Amino acid sequence: MNWWKRPCMRAVYAGMGVVLLGLPSVALRQPVAQAPTAEPVKCTVLPALARMSDGSNALVVRFTIEPRWHMYWSNPGDAGAATRVIVALPQGWTGGAPRLPRPQILGSADERTYGYEKTFDVLVPVVAPVGSEPPSILVHVQADWMVCKDRCQTGKASLSVQVSGEAVPYSPTLLRSYPLKLPPSVRARMEDPRGERALLLTFAAAAIPQRPLRFVPDAVAGLEWVGGAGPFPAVEHGREMTLRLPFRITLGDAVDGPPRLRGLLLAGDREGDPAYQVDFLPADVPMTGR
Repeated sequence: MNWWKRPCMRAVYAGMGVVLLGLPSVALRQPVAQAPTAEPVKCTVLPALARMSDGSNALVVRFTIEPRWHMYWSNPGDAGAATRVIVALPQGWTGGAPRLPRPQILGSADERTYGYEKTFDVLVPVVAPVGSEPPSILVHVQADWMVCKDRCQTGKASLSVQVSGEAVPYSPTLLRSYPLKLPPSVRARMEDPRGERALLLTFAAAAIPQRPLRFVPDAVAGLEWVGGAGPFPAVEHGREMTLRLPFRITLGDAVDGPPRLRGLLLAGDREGDPAYQVDFLPADVPMTGR
């Protein structure tokens, strides 16, 4: 088995990375930097901060992929390797958790993978120091990835870019959704019948009307979802939806801290359909991880 097919290695690899973004507008049509030899992938940092609909700002790293090639989400699935981006900001600036867009479900029934085709942005929230409004900031971005078609190859980029501090409205090149909070009507509880632990989600069918409704697990060191890489379908019973997700935890493999039950609930089939963040910490998992 290739190293990137091993769940633990994928989780460790995914946990090392933090930044990908996508910010555009008319002023952002001309990226200022790109990886010099990253074919069939071009990595660029957009030249201005993106102003999001909630008023926050984000740095955007954009990946443009040649036709018929694809890259990977934070959990690549049964094969592949997660895209990794690390961003260094000026002193006093803070960066939030990166926001990767909803992944596509790729591959076949025998080998499911999660990733992206064409173009995708990863948004990294940024906050300036109090009282500071510089005309521009220098950011450093390191990225590496795996891209596949009939064969797979790795790529990397190291970029230093001067980014305008005056944010412009975010306008992605493709309509992709970013994870939302679970609707408050979704009820979560833990089950432990006959020793098989499971996360059980139940909610009114009308709360999330798009179909199909499927869970794709994220890569978490020390956590294994029973049944493989998914996706796992929700079951509809009259007016109620149920999603039962059995799992196993191995604390000795939890190199990134306490294993969390993390993934996305994908509603519908389109890239612009909603995706909801699932993130729970079992009450009996020690906070120290190991």
